[in-house]
Amino acid sequence: MEMFTVNPRSWRLARIFGRNPLLRRADRVEALVVLVAVVVALSAVPVCAVVGAVTYGARDRAYAQEALERHRVTATVTDARAEDLGATLVQVKWRVDGAEHTGTVVPADPAKLGDRIDIWVDKGGNPVGRPTPSWLAVGEGLAMAVVTMLCVAALLGLLVAMVRSRLDRARYAGWERELGRLAEDGGRKHRQ
Repeated sequence: MEMFTVNPRSWRLARIFGRNPLLRRADRVEALVVLVAVVVALSAVPVCAVVGAVTYGARDRAYAQEALERHRVTATVTDARAEDLGATLVQVKWRVDGAEHTGTVVPADPAKLGDRIDIWVDKGGNPVGRPTPSWLAVGEGLAMAVVTMLCVAALLGLLVAMVRSRLDRARYAGWERELGRLAEDGGRKHRQ
């Protein structure tokens, strides 16, 4: 049976403040950089949540405004023609506020001359797309929060990797110096 024990002396935090004589300054700096990166990442979680909430609020307001400014009207098809891409463009006419308008739209369903179709128009009576559903703001806010957190994590990971690379080079150089000294005197210098 294997035993699981929690030994605080084996934690990375112990490398910063521990009294182990085998720990070099580079080991302590590396542990400190990792600790700072973890603290910054945990501190970034509420900031990312705020970014997501702000994005949600802005998108929700924009989509609500869009829903207020756009409305559906019934239009009559005056001409229909098939395009090369498989879509059918139709020439339609409709009335908004007593004024007659004409334009070209792509209907949701196939339409022929004389058919009545529903189209979306803005306040001026110009054809526009249907309003964006407001539930989409939730997904965009959540996506923005996740992307922000991933960016923070990537930057912190890059920072830790750069520091670790520098410290590894310093360690290797120190080991080379010590091995060179040991080889110079045949190993007698360090014997007691």
